[in-house]
Amino acid sequence: MKNIRLIAGAWLCTLIVACQTPQGAPDTTVTIGTFNIEWLGDGASDTKPRTDQECLLIADVISRTGADVLGVQEVENDAALRRVTRYLDGYKGYLTDAGIKQNVGLIVRNDVDVQQLGTYDALTLGRRGLRPGYIVRCTKGSFDWVMMVVHLKSTSRHDSTNQLRDESRQIRTEQVALLKRWSDSVIAAGKERDVIIVGDFNDFTSRRQNATLTPLLESQSMQFLTGALKSCKNDNWTTIDHVVVSSSAHQRVMKGSERMENTRAFLQPQMADAVSDHCPVIVRFSTAGPDND
Repeated sequence: MKNIRLIAGAWLCTLIVACQTPQGAPDTTVTIGTFNIEWLGDGASDTKPRTDQECLLIADVISRTGADVLGVQEVENDAALRRVTRYLDGYKGYLTDAGIKQNVGLIVRNDVDVQQLGTYDALTLGRRGLRPGYIVRCTKGSFDWVMMVVHLKSTSRHDSTNQLRDESRQIRTEQVALLKRWSDSVIAAGKERDVIIVGDFNDFTSRRQNATLTPLLESQSMQFLTGALKSCKNDNWTTIDHVVVSSSAHQRVMKGSERMENTRAFLQPQMADAVSDHCPVIVRFSTAGPDND
């Protein structure tokens, strides 16, 4: 395995415009983010076929983020997730199994404690093909928080009529309203005020016409941290991948730490396409001092 990694690593450094050694997060911070890996399959009849070298490239991108806790989307199964995590020393992976090819999960450093709390099936609205949320409790240092990983309904080219597009937006609005209800309920219960939602929301926060994120944008207790980040696909767009936090968790945000690991800035186009049609989005939080809830 070591020889394989050395060979693949040389291949990466030859092709990546700026091959860098990622820096680990300091002991007093935790970096939390989200990454839609675009149809990451297990190698058998994949919607988006990838070689082992391309899976190593995905792992390299994740390493570059310095993420301690990374929500992931569009992963087929545990075998698909292992195609990437096997190249990530010091990390473990978790994945839901909703009986579909696009599941959500988590890639997390070993020094972060993770307690799996289950899936949030309400997000499926009883419709096959929609993804449930994945709920975990994480702890690093003096910071513990409850987090949900999500992948909301898209409005895509497959929505070929106005009726289908309207339906997709209505579904997404209902999902966002459920996320607000869930976060409010966690905070109201009084046991945990540090609440974080990460994932592919399939909409941007500045949308004015046909906006679907309004329930969370108008929330008094939750705040989008990444809404101003530019899309890595188009400088005229802002990201649809988000980190949303409660007021309590917001007190731990390292100011100005929100960023996108823009693969298209350091990879050749075909390599960036092989990684994903999304880019990782991350934010750093302080783990120092007493827990504030």
